[in-house]
Amino acid sequence: MRHRAWLLAAVLLLGLAAWLMSRGDVKATSPKKKARVEFPRGPREPELERSLRRRTLPPPALDPSAAPRPSRDPLLTALPTDRATSAVVFEASAIKESPAGKLWLDCMLANVEMDSFEEIEDEFGIDVLEDIDRIAATSGALVVVSGQFPSARFDSLRGSRRAYGARGTLFEEDGRVPVFGRWGDGLLLLGRDAAAIEAAIDRLEDKVAPAPPVIPEWASYGDAYGVLSADDVAELLEGSEPDIAERLRGAVGQVELHVDASEDVAIVADVTGPVAADVDDLGKTLGTALSLARLKAQSDGEEQLVELLDLARVSPRKGRFSMDLALPLPMIQKAMGRCVERRRDGGAPDEEGTGGEAR
Repeated sequence: MRHRAWLLAAVLLLGLAAWLMSRGDVKATSPKKKARVEFPRGPREPELERSLRRRTLPPPALDPSAAPRPSRDPLLTALPTDRATSAVVFEASAIKESPAGKLWLDCMLANVEMDSFEEIEDEFGIDVLEDIDRIAATSGALVVVSGQFPSARFDSLRGSRRAYGARGTLFEEDGRVPVFGRWGDGLLLLGRDAAAIEAAIDRLEDKVAPAPPVIPEWASYGDAYGVLSADDVAELLEGSEPDIAERLRGAVGQVELHVDASEDVAIVADVTGPVAADVDDLGKTLGTALSLARLKAQSDGEEQLVELLDLARVSPRKGRFSMDLALPLPMIQKAMGRCVERRRDGGAPDEEGTGGEAR
């Protein structure tokens, strides 16, 4: 059953795959009407209420003389607290209800050659589309999945099962990765090793000194949200913009990310750093680069790229800046078209016979 364990891990990492796929260099037909995009610049009332409902973990036990602390969100508490860690949370409802999310679901099913998620439910007792609430992926060794999993089971996995802490269980399959963990009925944990799972449970059960979560609870708004470290963002740019990547490493401390996927995919990135002047300079450099890129795309007749750059802008904010980027739905539809068609055709390879490469 080892391949089934990896299949479950692939399903739970759907959100991370969506994030990575959005970075592709894909050409698409430009839509006739210019996209109207709503950028997520702050929490809306339903998101504030959602955040409050999720604070079900009691505050850490402190010295009686210390100031009281509020209740906490278990998923955010389980994440690593290292400021150099990138972590992104994906709202499952957005993935399954938005047009872009439905395309990603079709692609994921095509890639693992499945018609539906019933195989996962039969094997592990998890209804992927109903039981999962959020998926949090980190650049470290941990993925955290929240939801309701009273019927989840891992009996088919070979290897050991052992309790850890008051409410945790680890499922280790013959020393192979990923290691699965469970905390209560509401969290599933996937780690590169048992130590990553144990550390998450320690944070949840206050076995270590409390530290601010890498994603603040006030920042948990949007269909996806999180923080990216300077090193991880620079790594994305090294191939195409090595000079900007190097400057980014030196100037940026962290990038706060918010995504709206209700129609077109709209992304807001708030950039901060230790030295305000360096952050200001980097913002100006990126703004100039966007303007030059748009002029070149217009000169080359690349209409799709012109539209993307029309929707991209850098806004300075006294020692920090925000960057907007939009991925119009027609472009995403074009990018996902092959795998959606492959699923409809029963998993047939593409016309060139390179089905593996397309996947």
